[in-house]
Amino acid sequence: MTKRMLSESEGYDLLKKYGIPVPEHRIVESKDEAIRAANEMGFPVVMKIVSPQIIHKSDVGGVIVGIRNESEVEKAFDRIISGVREKYPKAEVKGIIVEKQLHSGLELIIGGKSDPSFGKVISFGIGGKLVELLRDVVPIDTNEIRRMIKEIKAYSLIKGYRDELPKDEEELVKIIGAISNSFVKIRTWWSLILTL
Repeated sequence: MTKRMLSESEGYDLLKKYGIPVPEHRIVESKDEAIRAANEMGFPVVMKIVSPQIIHKSDVGGVIVGIRNESEVEKAFDRIISGVREKYPKAEVKGIIVEKQLHSGLELIIGGKSDPSFGKVISFGIGGKLVELLRDVVPIDTNEIRRMIKEIKAYSLIKGYRDELPKDEEELVKIIGAISNSFVKIRTWWSLILTL
């Protein structure tokens, strides 16, 4: 069986299938389509390159956030395409995903794999760029989601650190539960970054 990474849009479709919330989004191939999509979902929006060869989109200039009007959509479209062509000329570009920009929050990673000794293992921890730096991830027994959330070193960021409000821990429990259920049905390795 050949393994491949899902595109962001395919990942969103899969998550929606299991009741996991995703941002409103559309894949476009032209500036006019991008403007129409942004106007329909409302500003601000985020634009990202869609290419099977480009995994770390921000490393190649493939992500622009905080786009607030039609003129910025046009500029972002050109910047993303030209930046990707310059840094990754052989990449297959399938379009640009335009998505509704959500409020900033705490990035978390949830992943799953089949371990030969333990069977299906779900892991959860701090996400974004910090996931590689901190390696702060714990395996999750689906019957102990609440307890395991509290085990990561970065739990204080979830419960509210300094002047930040607490994150919606119950929503996180639901999402991890839904992801665990999907993992049992999908039977393959996966991971995702979510913002709480």
